[in-house]
Amino acid sequence: MNKKWVTIGVLSALVVGGGYWGYRHFTAKPAAVPLITAPAKMGDVTEVITATGTVKFLQTTPLSFQQAGKLTAIDVQAGDMVKQGQVLAQIDTTDLQLAVNQQEANLAAAQAKLQQTLAGVNATDLAAIAKGQQEVTTAQQSLVTAEHDAAPAYLANQVNLATENVAAASNSLAIAMAKQNGDASAVQAAQQALTQARTALTTAKQQQNGGAAQVVTQAQTAYASAQADLAQAESQASQDKGAPSADVLAAQASVLQAQAALSTAQTNLADATLTAPADGLITDVAASVGASTNQSVGSSTTIMTLATDPKDLEVDTSVDQADISKVKVGQKANITLDSYPNLNISGTVSQIAVQGTVVQNVTSYAVTVLVDTPNSVLKVGMNANVDIVLAQAKNVLTVPSAAIHGSGTDTGVLVPDAVAGGGATGSGKAAKWRKTGSSGGSNGGGNGAKPGGVYAKAKVHLVRVVTGLDDGTNVEIKSGLKAGQEVVLGVQSSGGATANSFPSPNKKNNPGQAMGALGRATRGK
Repeated sequence: MNKKWVTIGVLSALVVGGGYWGYRHFTAKPAAVPLITAPAKMGDVTEVITATGTVKFLQTTPLSFQQAGKLTAIDVQAGDMVKQGQVLAQIDTTDLQLAVNQQEANLAAAQAKLQQTLAGVNATDLAAIAKGQQEVTTAQQSLVTAEHDAAPAYLANQVNLATENVAAASNSLAIAMAKQNGDASAVQAAQQALTQARTALTTAKQQQNGGAAQVVTQAQTAYASAQADLAQAESQASQDKGAPSADVLAAQASVLQAQAALSTAQTNLADATLTAPADGLITDVAASVGASTNQSVGSSTTIMTLATDPKDLEVDTSVDQADISKVKVGQKANITLDSYPNLNISGTVSQIAVQGTVVQNVTSYAVTVLVDTPNSVLKVGMNANVDIVLAQAKNVLTVPSAAIHGSGTDTGVLVPDAVAGGGATGSGKAAKWRKTGSSGGSNGGGNGAKPGGVYAKAKVHLVRVVTGLDDGTNVEIKSGLKAGQEVVLGVQSSGGATANSFPSPNKKNNPGQAMGALGRATRGK
């Protein structure tokens, strides 16, 4: 009987104890959860567009021979500095020199024949003939020069040089205009230089598009006229002497033909030598001794490339169509290299492409950034990172971008009322938020983010703010907060790692959604 009551007593105690344990377990206060906060503080915000590109010379010109031949000498190599007129390369001149020698002999024979035909001509007629021969020679030289300048390779080189000069003048003007408190005379000089460069480019293109051919036609007309005048003088001398006019005309024709053939041979020989059109740096040699050069209408083989001002460098990059409207000529840029993370090089936007390029259905626009002050570390061909500065705000109130919710007029931050156990917030009140579940998600925050303390109940409130610039890390706060006020970035996970348990910095979520999400995170839902 006693054992029965003992058993009942034990069971009763277990029931009572279990009920008490259950009551304590299910009604216990939830574990506290620390929020991640950061103070609003003064700082600088720079809004940029980031792009990548390749370092290149500002001005380069491909060099080529104006006729076909076999390369017999290359007198320079990549990296050599050269002067205007310096010999760079040579093609085989054996046959070309023989042609010159042959034409010189032909001319001498024709002139001797003419003199023999005119033997006994009076002084007046001889003077007229001499004058006519000089005019023919001058006209013939002009024709040879016109034909040389009308060669496709020559015209292409002239257009390339003029194009590079326009680019350089445009860059100089952009830099002059971008300088704060710039010298007005410097801007005016740069504008004049650009106008002159554009005029030269227009002329070069006109020459390439038929202008040079027209000059050749005019030179041919002048040459024919000089020949006719000489023929008239010789005919008069023949009449005065009594020699047959046909013999004189035939002899003079032979002389003219020999002169023309000699001029052509001499030009071909001169074109066998490639010279530097300007001072500069040889950046690349694309051919080797023994190779053949090709020359045809509208095309030629590039032998080497010349950078006319090797100190001037640029970075060719591209900007997405969504951002290109923000980019302007004259904006400053910061250039960095992955291999030299602590090196910052200043640049200036100098050119923006008018037409975009489509790659895999994505349109981007070429943007050229001129290097303001070249650094010895910066080498042509390097990959570079470019931050184009759109706007800058200095010594303004800022908070981490992760704290911002919403956009436009519906923008706000979450501000805790207090931090428990020290670490005061803007209000300095006791902590009032406690966890009922587990937190989740992941994100971080800048601007000195830190666990702000342990919060119980719902003592976090929404503050509407007006924002300014956003550099992706910090946001300018124009109104709504004061320096030192803490803003909520997220919830610290139970494992100690920081986590952002509500939608931030996704600006599509309005502040009210952020409040609700924060509450769900602390309830483990």
